[in-house]
Amino acid sequence: MSLKSRFQIIFLAISIIPVILLTVFMYYRYSMLINEQMTDVVNNVNENAVNYTNEMLVEIDNMTESFVLLTEGQSSILDDIKKFSSKEKDYTTYDLWKTRNNMKSICQQLIYSNDFVNGIFIFLPNGENIGYGYGNGIDIKVGYTPAHDSWYEKTLQKQGGIYISNISEKDFILHTKPSISFSRALYDIYTGEFLGVLYIDCSPKVFDLSSSNTLPNTALLSVTNEENMLLYSNINDISYKFTMQNSKDVKVFKETNDKYNVTVTCAINLSKLSEQFTFTKMYLILFALFCGVTVLIITIILSHYLTSPITALSRFMGNHKNHKLITTEKYLNRNDEIGILYNEYNNMIEEINLRIKNEYQNKLITLDSQMKSLEAQINSHFLFNTLESINSIAEIEEVPRISTMSLALGNMFRYSIKTDSELVSLRDEIHHINDYLSIQKIRYPDRFDVNYHIPDDLKNKKVLKLILQPLVENALNHGFNRCSVTGTIDIYGYTKENNIIIEVIDNGLGMDSDNLKNIQTLLAKPIEFTEMGRRDKQSIGIKNIHSRIQLYYGIGYGLTIESEENKGTTIRIQIPMIEKDDINV
Repeated sequence: MSLKSRFQIIFLAISIIPVILLTVFMYYRYSMLINEQMTDVVNNVNENAVNYTNEMLVEIDNMTESFVLLTEGQSSILDDIKKFSSKEKDYTTYDLWKTRNNMKSICQQLIYSNDFVNGIFIFLPNGENIGYGYGNGIDIKVGYTPAHDSWYEKTLQKQGGIYISNISEKDFILHTKPSISFSRALYDIYTGEFLGVLYIDCSPKVFDLSSSNTLPNTALLSVTNEENMLLYSNINDISYKFTMQNSKDVKVFKETNDKYNVTVTCAINLSKLSEQFTFTKMYLILFALFCGVTVLIITIILSHYLTSPITALSRFMGNHKNHKLITTEKYLNRNDEIGILYNEYNNMIEEINLRIKNEYQNKLITLDSQMKSLEAQINSHFLFNTLESINSIAEIEEVPRISTMSLALGNMFRYSIKTDSELVSLRDEIHHINDYLSIQKIRYPDRFDVNYHIPDDLKNKKVLKLILQPLVENALNHGFNRCSVTGTIDIYGYTKENNIIIEVIDNGLGMDSDNLKNIQTLLAKPIEFTEMGRRDKQSIGIKNIHSRIQLYYGIGYGLTIESEENKGTTIRIQIPMIEKDDINV
């Protein structure tokens, strides 16, 4: 498992698990709180409905008591209607008018203070009625006698209790509308004599529980009388709702007022009520998911930020192309452990490269010196094959610098022992120089530059072999003092009067006038054939090149040299252009 995956697992375990536990706990606590609140709300709705209904019943009861207890002057309404209790008509029209007038103030007060009252009437035993109707202009129809109506009989059966009718239109009332009536038989408090029936007609809003119902779309509130006839309901389709019983989804409360035989029913649809809180639960879950996704994104970003430098370094260390040990430029400016790790890695690579350079390059230089000292005794083909073996071993041992140097040196030996012809293309001479420079650039990296200024068509011309590389070597060894100073070598090639002119110019130390004069004197000496077989410094230097050119091309060709101390040296080669010997490349 990768380090990045481990970090992600650790971060997720630290962050996601607490989020999940907290969400579960909050969801559980919120569910409990909802259940408690639902219970409180349901109980509160039911309690408010019962209290309001009881208050209205008490209010109606007080209204009926008003006709017994309140007095008008020195006599009560009951005293006024006693004279009408006999079926014999021993009263005058004035007596009836006076009783009605006495009742007027009571009725007006009750009707004005209770806007649900349509009218108050007293039906006397002799068939007369007194009272007033104020709601919607109602009044009792002329000639109406209630003696045989069911509501009248049920009222008498109550023997002073209140009888409550259902909601209906009363056919004995003018301008009637659906209403609820409250009726009570009146008796003499002393003799118990029946004096008549008090009839109060009210609008259905007398039991309007809408103000008490805080859950109008969820709770069914209804009021029924002793005959189970509907007095109020906040939902029209009652037939279905009344069939509901206590279940998992429905909570039903029923409470009956025994005094008035009125039942208040409160049915709560718990599933529908809980839907109002479902959104909050969904928001809670969505919030938890949002937190989880946020934590996941942060975890991925943090783990990538923490592990990407280490991952990059591990890949960099494991994927060196061509087995080259190279440094990296990333994260070097960081001040934390990552920056230290990368800087230490670069230091390690530089130290390894330096050790390789010092050890193997010195070995190669030593080997080259030994080869030169044993050159007369070792067969050239054997030496070339040995360098090929060194190159193979260097590639196997993953030491690219040794591979490069041995390959370049092998190419130089191959070029040196080439016996097909003394003439080669100028392009081959340049390749030979490049092989030499490949070795020297490993020994002296970034200490010199070599620039060619030779036209392509001139590179195909044939020149004498091994006349340029020694001059470049001479510039490095003497002009730059074996690259102890940084310099540039420019090689120019051009034609002049059917001659090929090649100039090797360096900006090195140059020579003083004495040294320059000595070399010019040496070049002016006649050629001695014994020099061709010797291995002194001159045989591989400019004297050797000058002698070979003159031997091959004749007197008048060769080297000329110009130099100035601390400004550089220019060596010019002049050879004839041989058209028939051009090489087509």
